Amino acid sequence: MAPEPDATATPVRARPGIVVAAPVLGVMALVSAWTGWGGLALGLVAVAVALVAVARLRGRDTSRRGPLAGLALGVVAVAIAVAVEWSTLAGAVTYLETGGVRTLDECMRQAQNEKEQHVCKSQHLDEYRARYPDEIDP
Repeated sequence: MAPEPDATATPVRARPGIVVAAPVLGVMALVSAWTGWGGLALGLVAVAVALVAVARLRGRDTSRRGPLAGLALGVVAVAIAVAVEWSTLAGAVTYLETGGVRTLDECMRQAQNEKEQHVCKSQHLDEYRARYPDEIDP
């Protein structure tokens, strides 16, 4: 014989999965923000999921702390990822502004470190080989 359910027990409300996903994605985004692009993508997803979760909870008496924490973590992750990738983004903007055509001299003059000089050499390899035949290829 099955026991009778307790009439005084409070029914347990299931939390929508998106409410739990928002802070989880926020934490994942914050942890991966230092990688740059991965953190940026996860941060944007965390922000989007958190906004949807907050919208779904509108009008309910459920706590919004989880989705708001996910939103805050996602925004911080996006800011960190943008800071990490700033030089890449700035280079892309410069590339688009100039129409993408730069000579080896312009590229080397704008390079701020050895890594950027290496990128210049790689992009202008034929010109580099013609000018510096005795140098080692990048």
